[in-house]
Amino acid sequence: MLILILVAPVYTQDTNKTRIPVLREGTKIIESVGKLSRESELHPTVIELPRADGKTFDTCIVLPSLRLAEMEAEKLEFPNSAFRVSGDIYTYENQNYLLVREAVSFGEHADRNHPTFIPQDPNSGVVEKEDYDDSIADIVKDLESATGSLARSIRNASDNPVSKSTIREGSRITSRRCNLIRNDDGAWIAVFVADSTGLGDPPCTVLPSSSFYKLTRWASTQDPSVPLLLSGELLRYHGHGFLLVSAWRPVHHTDHLDN
Repeated sequence: MLILILVAPVYTQDTNKTRIPVLREGTKIIESVGKLSRESELHPTVIELPRADGKTFDTCIVLPSLRLAEMEAEKLEFPNSAFRVSGDIYTYENQNYLLVREAVSFGEHADRNHPTFIPQDPNSGVVEKEDYDDSIADIVKDLESATGSLARSIRNASDNPVSKSTIREGSRITSRRCNLIRNDDGAWIAVFVADSTGLGDPPCTVLPSSSFYKLTRWASTQDPSVPLLLSGELLRYHGHGFLLVSAWRPVHHTDHLDN
């Protein structure tokens, strides 16, 4: 239920504001304050975070995790809550996604220092992209095109929790053999091959990132029965497993796996 939310400030600000280029994948968000919101039940959750000038904002879709579930529960009880968050930025199709690592809630917006953004490569120059006009309609269109099938898949997952999931939040997999398929909602699902004991992890929805883009482009040209090796971080949301892919490759005949 990656609920896409256009934060309340999006609706109150001038629709002619300038929209800045997306953050690079690997950027760290450190103690930035924002509010969760969503446009409807059919959309994923988003958070809008101000940059240092206080005038421009980064709209990030919040990736599903135990931390997000806790934040949503807090917002449900206290609708005006704001959150000071730290986490990692991922990028897919000109949209930023935030994996929240730490979050502290506030009843109202709190005074704070400006958020700190740490680029993946501190020595690299600023990305030169032309700013472009922003509007509510443009934001909605961008978010829907980037997350439509994924949002539906996550929403369906949260409505049907798996009570005995063996997924542990934050655990990592390395070169796990699996098959990649698409579910009825269009989301990509990693189905893991059982290990030598006959046990296997439950299927995981693969989350958007730069690796996800390359992976799904490759998978779209392959038969679903073609195996591959995935590495990444496992997340849990309402009893369902999700996977942030860090590396992947097709299985070679020379591979000898103990899975």
